[in-house]
Amino acid sequence: MTAIRDERAANVRRLQPLRVLLSGRDRRFIRVMSFLLTRRGYEVSQASPEQTVGAAESHRADVVLLETSDSRVATVRKLAALQALPVPPSVLVVVEDEGHERWTGLPAIPKWTPIDVLASEIEAAALSRHAPLIERASSQL
Repeated sequence: MTAIRDERAANVRRLQPLRVLLSGRDRRFIRVMSFLLTRRGYEVSQASPEQTVGAAESHRADVVLLETSDSRVATVRKLAALQALPVPPSVLVVVEDEGHERWTGLPAIPKWTPIDVLASEIEAAALSRHAPLIERASSQL
C-alpha cells in the first residue's frame, strides 16, 4: 500500500502548495513543525484547539495536523466536525509516542515524527482527501 502511495505522490505535480493547519496546545511543537513544514514548501497556518474547525474552513486547509492531549472522544468529535465542513480537510491526529497504539482506527501519527516521514504522511493524506460534499451531492444526481 505504501509503495502505491509513494508512486502516486511521485506522479503528482502541485500547482499550489498544500495548505496545512497546525492545531494544538504544545506551542513548541507547533512552532517547530510550522518552521520545518514551511521550509519544505507547505503553506502553514496555526490555530488553537478551540478554533480548529473555523480556521480549517477559513484557511481552506488541505490537511489538519491535530496535536491532542484530549480524550479520544473529544478528538473524535473534533474530527467529525472537520469532516462535516463543506470542503473537508484530511486530518492527522498527532499523539504522544507511547500512546500511539490506543488510537487504532484513526489517522494518528506519533509526535515528533521525523520531518521526512511527516511530509510523506501529509502528502498521502492529501491524496486520500474526500471530495467536498457539494461535489458528492451533484455527482449522485
